[in-house]
Amino acid sequence: MADTDLTIDQVRRMAESIGMTGLNEAQWQELLRATRATQGRRAALSTAGLTLADEPAHVFSLLGQDLP
Repeated sequence: MADTDLTIDQVRRMAESIGMTGLNEAQWQELLRATRATQGRRAALSTAGLTLADEPAHVFSLLGQDLP
């Protein structure tokens, strides 16, 4: 779905499917604008050359025994 084709009804259905039901009309319009912006940014990303190795790995390690 192209970002220009996104309607407020589609945004309402997506939001309601995850429990976002208590928004007022101004908040629905803001969610529509934010969703369109997000889709536009995602479409602009060049992901064709990405591999699994490009995924950032967050590795945490606790070394030593003298930790508080």
